[in-house]
Amino acid sequence: MKPVDRCHLNRINTSGVFVAVFLTLASGVVRGQTVDNSQDTLLKGSYRFRHVAVQQVDGFYNASRVTASYGAIAFDGAGNYTVTGTTADNTVSAGAPQALSATGTYAIGSSGLGYMANPLYPANNSDLIYGAVAQGVFTGSSTESENGGSLLNDIFIAIPAAAAPSNASFTSLYQTGVLDFAGGTSTAIGNALFELNPNGQGGFGTVTLTGQASNQSPGTITQAVTGATYAFNADGSATLTIPPPSGVSAANALFTGTKTMYESADGNFVLGWTAGGYDVFFGVKALAVSGTNLLSQGLFFTAGLEDNLAGLGTDSFYGGTNESGDASGDGIVHERRNLSGALPYDYGLDDQTSLNADGTVGNAANGYTDLNGYETVFGDGGAAFVSIGSNGNFALVVGMHAPAFAGTGVYLSPIGVVNAASFQPVTARIAPGELLLLFGAGLSPTTLASPGNQAFSTALGGVSVTIDGFNCPLYYVAPTQLAVIVPSEVSSNLTGLADIQVTNNGAQSNMVQVYLTDAAPGSFSQAASGIGLVAATHVATGLTVTAANPATGGEYISLYLTGLGTVTPEIADGAVAPSTTLSWADVYYGQPPLTVFFNDYNIGSTENPGIIQFAGLTPTLAGLYQINVQVPENVLGSGDNVYVEIVTDAADSDQIQIPYGSGAGAPLDRSAAAYAGATAARKAGRVVAMRARSQARRSALRQPGGTGNDSPRPDNRD
Repeated sequence: MKPVDRCHLNRINTSGVFVAVFLTLASGVVRGQTVDNSQDTLLKGSYRFRHVAVQQVDGFYNASRVTASYGAIAFDGAGNYTVTGTTADNTVSAGAPQALSATGTYAIGSSGLGYMANPLYPANNSDLIYGAVAQGVFTGSSTESENGGSLLNDIFIAIPAAAAPSNASFTSLYQTGVLDFAGGTSTAIGNALFELNPNGQGGFGTVTLTGQASNQSPGTITQAVTGATYAFNADGSATLTIPPPSGVSAANALFTGTKTMYESADGNFVLGWTAGGYDVFFGVKALAVSGTNLLSQGLFFTAGLEDNLAGLGTDSFYGGTNESGDASGDGIVHERRNLSGALPYDYGLDDQTSLNADGTVGNAANGYTDLNGYETVFGDGGAAFVSIGSNGNFALVVGMHAPAFAGTGVYLSPIGVVNAASFQPVTARIAPGELLLLFGAGLSPTTLASPGNQAFSTALGGVSVTIDGFNCPLYYVAPTQLAVIVPSEVSSNLTGLADIQVTNNGAQSNMVQVYLTDAAPGSFSQAASGIGLVAATHVATGLTVTAANPATGGEYISLYLTGLGTVTPEIADGAVAPSTTLSWADVYYGQPPLTVFFNDYNIGSTENPGIIQFAGLTPTLAGLYQINVQVPENVLGSGDNVYVEIVTDAADSDQIQIPYGSGAGAPLDRSAAAYAGATAARKAGRVVAMRARSQARRSALRQPGGTGNDSPRPDNRD
């Protein structure tokens, strides 16, 4: 076991950080899992879909083979679908369109989250499209494909098509985003945001596009199109004719040519593409009222496909973004990310999406992007958004507000499962030992908290919670909120699914199903919000790290967190951790091992590893992990708020900060030039790190006794 300064650790126990954090939270046999398909009826009837998939990349991880499919998909409401459509592949028959017919299955759970068989490979479970149904639209991505040994970065969008739109009925303004792999590669890739403003007579007003293209000069491009037209056909489709912008060749136009488009049955969305092309565009009905952050508050299910040409390459994801609605537009982002050249992982980060009156985000100083470099516009009354990339990151991201859930009796909200430290949403995987917050109604008859310095009980106020049938230690119970620890026994569950249920004095709640992982690190923050300054202490003094008492290079600090998974030696779930024989987190010894990075995005200094002295359960306390880590020297900017990124084999959390050096602790510089560099550095750091870690994971999995399967797929891919 690695040596550790127990004197310093014991000094931390009296600092009160653990108690303060938890008080703020107060405002085995493997059971066979059955996939939750209780809301399969959310997908029922005739839909139109677009599916763009990168299946091969070049030596820089950029797209070299793209498959684009479209057509009709009929869902039967009982877990089966049929596709009748067309597909084009730039490496097959010179890209000539081919007929696509497929049958497959799908499963949608109580939250709206679920999966469907990939129409390209409907018999291959490695290629399942994971995503969600919200606002009537299914969006998703094949995030687990790299686990099967082949690349599949994609975005799938399906909308319930309107029965018989007409030119006259089509009059709404749509905020629209497009991503185009022209020719099926990244050579002339482009993306743009624009408004489609139909006049009800087959014409559009001026279409002003703002975006970027890899075959043109770097930076933002603005183009204006006049004379664009539309015509609805008998099958419900519309044919759009988009002339090139004045003085711009078709090859340099961000959006031009003949397009096929469908309007959703509720009129809130449009979905389109170029027949035989490799593009996708998606539009959201523009806001009818002035945009505010409160309008966009809540959880959005997301899906995205992108290609970053700065040596980072393609990736895709599904996930969730929880918008706070506060004045800064703060948000918590989760992405289940499939990165070319890396195994899939859970990525957590913070964001700021401050809405303008027209639904756009940001201001001129930051190039009208959010904190992570996406240009975003909200619509559908604030219930949906579309984003594109910027600064050489070509992307299309779609976000759909999750439904409002309510129930009677003992009711656990299907989206009410979050990490108690990071507030990562229900789309994120949970891990053994993780402290979860569960939200709902009728969960407890009273408000009670476990006594301090004692083991957590599995029953509190007549309330108990099980995950996969195993009892959870309870920290806190209240009528609308519980704080529980995920039992370590779930680590034996090989299904990747976990069923959560509450019992309130004999009355059982509904079951909520989530995904499992080995570790889901989340750091407690001083504001108990999952973002901002981290709850950390100086190891030498036990004092809290603050702007007035910042971290300094070379010193050790203690981070307090949850979700580090199983420990060795084992202790009972929720028990007081020993101070004599320390319980170390097993991910610390993993391949690759647990790593803590310090990222100063203000100066572009990222991926600076700290030396970990200890990672495991906090001695003499129950239910809390800590990491003692040395702050790097001579690489961080004095006076900056520096991001602390915690990376395990399959998770990456980058959403909390420490004040470093002298000064008040400067936030991320949001001036245009610095901001662009900061967002690029943030993306670059995580991509490089996760590719390197994936090589180590693959090596470990292939060793005798390794788990997982990274052998090539048994399917017959082209």
